[in-house]
Amino acid sequence: MELRSVHDLPIIPIAYVQHKNPMWKRSSINKYTIAGRAEIHKNLKGINIDNLLYLMRNLISDRNIEYNDNRIALYAGQMGKCAITGRKLELSEIHCHHKKPRSLGGDDSYSNLKIIHIEVHKLIHATTKETIEKLLERLKLTDYQIGRINQMRKFCKLNPII
Repeated sequence: MELRSVHDLPIIPIAYVQHKNPMWKRSSINKYTIAGRAEIHKNLKGINIDNLLYLMRNLISDRNIEYNDNRIALYAGQMGKCAITGRKLELSEIHCHHKKPRSLGGDDSYSNLKIIHIEVHKLIHATTKETIEKLLERLKLTDYQIGRINQMRKFCKLNPII
């Protein structure tokens, strides 16, 4: 096959275009039918709906729509649990953390955000030894969880917790 172009734009015959049908998409889940909406709600079982509604109704005003939408989606996707500890979060404990901070060029995309416990967030950004020790004592984290925090600290260009 010879690729041809017009004004430096490639022209690809439609016969050469290939596609695949989505493999794991379930057509039963959709917002247009009663059964489809029931499937959506079934997937949200175990999530504190009051917390989810609160996040939906109380957007962070100094952040953009993408951040607020992704914060809600992450809360639902993580089943209302902290990404580090795995504990269910109360409304006052929910915090949305940028893996790569905005000050270092991070954005508000879904893949750059995590829902975490507010104390875990303080630990990720803590720089003084006293603060780190106090938060470690309060949180009682496992070695695995500390490893996950150290991964987050690396994105923030901070030294690991030893």
